[in-house]
Amino acid sequence: MAAREHPATPRASGASRPHDSASASRCFVAIFPDPAAGEQLDALALSVQKDHVGSRRMQRDQLHLTLAFIGPLVQERAEQVARMLDAMPGDPFFWTIDRVGGFERARVLWAGGESEPRLITLARIVRLRLDADAVNYDRKPFSAHVTLLRHITHVSAFLLDAPILWQVTRPRLVVSERSVQGQMQYRCWDEQRLR
Repeated sequence: MAAREHPATPRASGASRPHDSASASRCFVAIFPDPAAGEQLDALALSVQKDHVGSRRMQRDQLHLTLAFIGPLVQERAEQVARMLDAMPGDPFFWTIDRVGGFERARVLWAGGESEPRLITLARIVRLRLDADAVNYDRKPFSAHVTLLRHITHVSAFLLDAPILWQVTRPRLVVSERSVQGQMQYRCWDEQRLR
């Protein structure tokens, strides 16, 4: 399965300074795992970290699958995108995660699976609606993966003995912000904190 890590932040419609009362920094559209899948992915990340000394594990509430990377948006545009996503129809479906792989250059270990047509369709619809609203986003092809570890020194690749079933629900607009400790944290636009 071809996969790609988040690209460098592109110049986006409504680009502005990092998040304050009028702007949001590094926005993207993503889905979050249901509780059961989230717990299994968290356990998987903890397990594989033993073979990657010095790596940084994604926290349970930060695990996500990116559908479209946007970049900086001013508040009005971010609210517009969030409303568009809220209005999207669609029935939940399952995505099967059955493997672990890595990006050598990005030093990232990820979990993913075979191509799921409904997931590909969801990403396509999200991007078409961003186009309709004239919201710029990174045009690299969608490739489904969930980052488990960062700062790895070598790539591991293997199939899972027990696949993880992720119930896919509606996509959300997410904002990436730096904590006071300097680490990136993600929150939904319409929530104070994830989960």
